[in-house]
Amino acid sequence: MALTILKVGRFDMLPYLEQELKARGDYYVDTKLTDTQRAQIRAKTDIVVASGGSQFQAEDFDSAPNLKAIVCFSVGYDGINVQEAIKRNIFVTHTPDVLNDDVANTALMLMLNCTREFKANQDYIEQGKWGKAAPYPLTTSIGHKKLGIAGFGRIGKEIAARAAAFKMEIGYFGRHQQEGVAYPYFSSLKDLATWADVLMLAMPASSENKHCVNKEILTALGAEGYLVNIARGSIVNTEDLIYCLQNKMIAGAALDVYENEPDVPSELMGLPNVALQPHIGSATNETRIAMAQLVIDNLDAILQGQQVITPVPGTRTK
Repeated sequence: MALTILKVGRFDMLPYLEQELKARGDYYVDTKLTDTQRAQIRAKTDIVVASGGSQFQAEDFDSAPNLKAIVCFSVGYDGINVQEAIKRNIFVTHTPDVLNDDVANTALMLMLNCTREFKANQDYIEQGKWGKAAPYPLTTSIGHKKLGIAGFGRIGKEIAARAAAFKMEIGYFGRHQQEGVAYPYFSSLKDLATWADVLMLAMPASSENKHCVNKEILTALGAEGYLVNIARGSIVNTEDLIYCLQNKMIAGAALDVYENEPDVPSELMGLPNVALQPHIGSATNETRIAMAQLVIDNLDAILQGQQVITPVPGTRTK
């Protein structure tokens, strides 16, 4: 019997990855199915292909009694009920490490963009103001500023390595202090925000940290502080962020992710000190190819009864 593979959620997939999946079985896209078709396909689904934004909860597992594995084309898996997968002995894999460099590069790009106001500077030129209007206002240097990184995993460490080259002072917050890390550890997010000039979010999303960056944290960051989020939109209370920007309670923000993607509040747009991009922190040809190959390698390991390469922590490995 042919393998049944189902893509769940709305996300772009490389043609290469789609071709490789089709070569391994009957391939379906959940969002293109009718309700009747969806029930029929899910009943025989062996493999689910997901992304960080895909949702797969207990009722979804119930609808797919033959499910063997969920392979994620992403490092994040916050929409997947991992505990349910563990209970049912189902593989869940993701794509860590291969996207660290590009996400860290993006983090620095966003930080520079909002502090030096790159887009507004380009608009100044394109609108013919250079040499005709008042000089563009002075902006903010990141050199020797304090960078507080919330979430000091693989990506957080790569951000720190790059920020050090800009002569920034670095501190971090996480679930616990890490051995062998020379940077100062802050036991609370508020303490980190109070200390930092730039608060960089690189933490995974969870029910516990939803809206953990709120008016209290932004107030602690202060009127000269900047927020950069390359993690997940749910971490930040968007209404509080807008309020703090409008009332100049923080100096600026740079966002790659949002609470209700792809909807971005209009209040965040058109501001010289706010840098926005559409959740593309790892979106380079090189990284996407490496992610696609890791998805295939994990899938093949599962199909061949071998040890999976990058299982989600706590899930089945062989």
